[in-house]
Parts: sequence; structure tokens; C-alpha cells
Amino acid sequence: MKLFIVFGACAAPFSYPALAQKKPAPIKLEATRGMVITDGAAVYEKPDFDAPVVGYLNYETQLTASKKSYTGVGGLGIFHKIVYQGKSGYIADTDIRLIRKDGPAAKAKTKKRKSKAFEDEDEDKPDGKEPLYFTRYLGGALAMVNFTEKYSGQKLSDQMTMYGLRMTGPGTLSDGPPIDFNFWISVDKPGYFSKFASGSPTGFLLFSDVNLILPLYEKRDFLLNYGLGLMGVYTRYKIPVKSKSTGSTSNFDSQEFRLGVSFEFGGAYRFSRYVARLDAKYYYEKTQYLGFLTSFQTEF
Repeated sequence: MKLFIVFGACAAPFSYPALAQKKPAPIKLEATRGMVITDGAAVYEKPDFDAPVVGYLNYETQLTASKKSYTGVGGLGIFHKIVYQGKSGYIADTDIRLIRKDGPAAKAKTKKRKSKAFEDEDEDKPDGKEPLYFTRYLGGALAMVNFTEKYSGQKLSDQMTMYGLRMTGPGTLSDGPPIDFNFWISVDKPGYFSKFASGSPTGFLLFSDVNLILPLYEKRDFLLNYGLGLMGVYTRYKIPVKSKSTGSTSNFDSQEFRLGVSFEFGGAYRFSRYVARLDAKYYYEKTQYLGFLTSFQTEF
């Protein structure tokens, strides 16, 4: 009995540390900085598209994300764990871009990853530029329009020179798809006024159209496109007319605003920061007529 007590007392100091359990050290995930590349990107509670959404992030939101990727439930999607504004969750790899250090080793390593979050947005663009269709341009335009009006039920046409501003591409007037916006002025006087004018008319014409443009054929620096949209024209002329009964001359004030639709087909070629365009346009309003347009633009 005494031997047992002595043995237990001696053994206790040596056995106690072995029986004690230490708390496991927290697992640290290697993280990096990232940025959201879509607007309204969903953040999930778990790496699962069916998991509750804990928040939505705006375009270009800065965050911290795990370099490790997580395969979604059922193999659907790839996710990264993120920390943002004191919160955490999981976001799809297609909604973010993770920042990595440049260098052969880093690139070789990240190319093996399945996560698209490590893909460079410029990998498919040799010079880092967006495709021509998705680039915004601003410049001048020169148009020849076979402008047509109705006077006393009769259609009268004349080839008129117009010039002005042209804006093309996404986000031109507001956020949205690529559009083609034109605003022109012409100080030419339609030649058909000479049929009833007794002197030189004065005045001007304002012309505008805005079309949604769609690619028909595109390469890196070349684009064929077509479009559909709205057009408007405002004319204001004073035409001297001689009265047959009295022989006196008075000014006939011709002022009109008309709306219609427009169709276009055109081509564009890019070199450096500039693009040259050539287009044919068809306008349908109270009358119908064709126009041809050339423009030279630069990125903005």
C-alpha cells in the first residue's frame, strides 16, 4: 500500500504534462488583395450558390481574399474566402481579380490554378487594350445626306453637307452597351428652295441620331457593325417669296422638328489610339432618305 502511494506521487508530476491538451494553433490562410470586377457581386455564407447571401459588392470594391480556392457544393463553381468592411464570406472566382506579384515564378504558379480570379484581364489583349467594339471614342464627323422634305405634298430632296460631333462605344451617354451618337449642323441651304424662292434663303439645320450598335464581324483592330436607333432633325429657314398678286417679297418662315428611326451599317479600323469609320445610314421619318458618314476619332 505504501509502495503504491509513493509510486503514484512520483509518477504524477511526470504524467500530468503528457495528459494536458494544448489548443490547436489557428490555421492561417495565405491571403492577398483583390478587387471586385462585376457590379452587385454576391457574397455567400458558404462556398455554395444555394447558400444564404450575406451581401452584395459594387464594382471595384477592394477586399482581402484567400489565395486558396474552394470548389462549390456538387462541383458547381469555384470560390474564394474574402474579408471586407469587417465582414467575411465567399465570392465566386468570376466576380473578382486577385493581385499577384509579377515574375516568372508567380506566373508559372498561378497558371496552374483552376480559379479564374488569378487570370489577367489583359492576357487575351497583346497591347492591353479592350477590343475595338468595347472602346469609347470621340471625334469629328463629316456626312453627306440626301435630305428630303415635303412641301405642299411634294417630296423635295437635295444632297446636304453636315458636320459635327460623333461619340461611339460603351458608356457614351450613360452606363450601358456600345452606342453611336451623332450631333451635326448644316449651314447649307437646300437647293430645292430655288423652285419657289425669289432670293437667297437663310437659316440652318440641326441633325442628331443615336443607335445601339452590334458587331457583325470583328478582329483585333477591325470592326463591321450594324445598328438601330432614333433620329431627330430641326430645320429653321427664312425663304424670300414673291407674291404673284402684289409682286412684293416677304419672308416665308420654315421651322420644323421631326423624329424618326435610323438604321446603319458601317466599318471601323483602329490604329494606335485612333479609329477611322465609314458608315451608311438610312433615315425613316415623314420622308425617307440615305446618308453617308465618315469620321476620325480618338479614345476618351
